Amino acid sequence: MKKFKSLILYIPIVLLSFTFTSCGDDDETSEEVDVFTDCCSPEPAFGANVDNLDQSVNGEISVSNIFTPNGDGVNDSFGIENIENYDNHIVTIYDIDDNIVFESNNYVGYENLFPDGELSFYGSENYPDGTYKYKIIIENEETFKGSGFFCLFTNNPPIEQNFAECDPLQPGEFDQILTGL
Repeated sequence: MKKFKSLILYIPIVLLSFTFTSCGDDDETSEEVDVFTDCCSPEPAFGANVDNLDQSVNGEISVSNIFTPNGDGVNDSFGIENIENYDNHIVTIYDIDDNIVFESNNYVGYENLFPDGELSFYGSENYPDGTYKYKIIIENEETFKGSGFFCLFTNNPPIEQNFAECDPLQPGEFDQILTGL
């Protein structure tokens, strides 16, 4: 009988200990991931950038760090100024996990730009909104290597995001997606 009474006392203690040490899977809440983390970062994405080009002749390579591929004709593609002046170049676009999603050795015109595929009011059919990485090689990595981060943003679905620190627009231009106008 004493053993039975002792057992009855230990059962609640054992049950309480299981309750407090459970995995907590029932209370799991998913944290919202900010897909725009680092999109306006001035840091290189793939090691130090290298610039041994004489850019005074063909123009300085300059990259937009935000664009809105929604088919309205404003900021619809990933802009790289003066890349067309350098014949031997490779432009590679990576998703945030370093998977290659686009590559071109002829980043000029309208057919060879990122994002490829159809654009609509809802953005690119091939690429979701978020942070991407780029790498530009001209000649080879010892001559010119530029890398960094950029945002692909269509505001679909609409979110509250401040891209003021990106300053993506040329003077006098505006994009309704970014400004809300």
